[in-house]
Amino acid sequence: MPWILRFAMGSLFVFAIGALMIAWACMSTGWETLTWFARGCATAGAGLIGTAVLAMLSAVIHQGWRRFSLALMSVSVLLFVALLIFAKFA
Repeated sequence: MPWILRFAMGSLFVFAIGALMIAWACMSTGWETLTWFARGCATAGAGLIGTAVLAMLSAVIHQGWRRFSLALMSVSVLLFVALLIFAKFA
């Protein structure tokens, strides 16, 4: 597996950390909720954008891993859209 795809999957892990921060914000109360929610959205968004960019770069460079790279990028874009919708309604 190319190192760019490994970094892309690592960025997806960064998204998971941001999603956990958002979940923690949804379960807590008080003013700290806004801090956790904002940091979670920023972390999750950065992870998903990083995943999409690295997966796109891998699809261009590594022809053998193109299908996996495009699938990873599609998942990243769909999760980013879901994050935007969730942040809008939260």
